[in-house]
Amino acid sequence: MHEVSIAESLIALIRRHLPAHQRLIRATVRIGPMHGVVPEAMEMAWNIASADSGWSGSRLRIVSPPWRLRCVACGRCWEPVTVDEPCVCGGTHVDILGGDEFQLDSIDVDSTAMHRRKKTAKSGDGRQRTFKTGVDHEHQSSHR
Repeated sequence: MHEVSIAESLIALIRRHLPAHQRLIRATVRIGPMHGVVPEAMEMAWNIASADSGWSGSRLRIVSPPWRLRCVACGRCWEPVTVDEPCVCGGTHVDILGGDEFQLDSIDVDSTAMHRRKKTAKSGDGRQRTFKTGVDHEHQSSHR
């Protein structure tokens, strides 16, 4: 189950982007079908890894973009069910335009955790903030 190693890598990545003294509420990741991630297994792996990291109760939102292909022969773009679906023109050589994404899109944090930890404010204002991480591991590849 490679989802465990993915969850552990996400935890390490999020630690680098999480503002000091903030509590993680939710992480949003975009994982294309090329990576073979099973969402239910990923959520289970996240629950274990996040509890081990002190972020018990944080959630993982998985966005699963579809395959997007472009036929080399005719230029047609489409979203197939599987990556090996041929073009309607009969072409079998395609460029992969989508489906190979693996990206941490955003992290949602509880900014009141900072106030409780530092004890410099009242019980907190209940605000939730989202930070765009800009961490993108997208790449184009060809399938021939």
